[in-house]
Amino acid sequence: MQDKELILIGTVHRDPGGAEKLRKILTKARPMAVAVEVSPYGLFYRRKNGRRLHRQLMRRVKRLANELRVSWRRWGQIDAIQTQLRAPFEYRTAQNYCRDNEAMLFCVDSSHWSKRWIHDQWQHLISSKNLKELLKQLPEDLRDEVGRDYKMATLLLDPGDRSLISAFAKTWSADLHWQQRETDLARVLEELYDKVDTGRLAYVGGWQHLLGPNAGGTLYERLEHLQPRRVLLNEGKAWGIEHGA
Repeated sequence: MQDKELILIGTVHRDPGGAEKLRKILTKARPMAVAVEVSPYGLFYRRKNGRRLHRQLMRRVKRLANELRVSWRRWGQIDAIQTQLRAPFEYRTAQNYCRDNEAMLFCVDSSHWSKRWIHDQWQHLISSKNLKELLKQLPEDLRDEVGRDYKMATLLLDPGDRSLISAFAKTWSADLHWQQRETDLARVLEELYDKVDTGRLAYVGGWQHLLGPNAGGTLYERLEHLQPRRVLLNEGKAWGIEHGA
């Protein structure tokens, strides 16, 4: 291994088994610092409002499930919303690792972007209208949905046809807010990496940020000059530059 290395760990945010997978990868890689795709505002908002919103969510779910005569416990769609309201497993796992190994922990997402997203999306997520539509759908197992996402990630991270990436990234790559977010994430990570003398800096965030080339300016593409190693959380499969385990 060279004196220092940047590792980009891609996750599916709703992964029910994500905490244990991430714990194993961090334990093996032993980074001296971990940067997580979560903002200070996102953590603050969940700590302040998470329990209240969860109670509100479950009151509505139980009432609507009773009206529709369905069992809400079978709905992975509801599980996904519950997961959204809690502190991300990526943060909780990284926090435990850093505490136990005297490593540094950084929350690197934009609070401005996070505040905008939470205020735009969360009330809709737990609204009676949205929940009723979800409960009218066929129930999905959250693990099955997450598994499909990992299969998509594997296909796009190691494609035989590079045009697949461009087609997949077309929507978000044209979004100016998304472009600014990737720019900000890349700037923060590069600043952290510059401060590392030896050892590994690990970034933990959504797998879409790891796509490239031809992905419209993802985090990985903006940091490619640093020769980062990309690792998908599912089974720890890795692409890109390898510097050893």
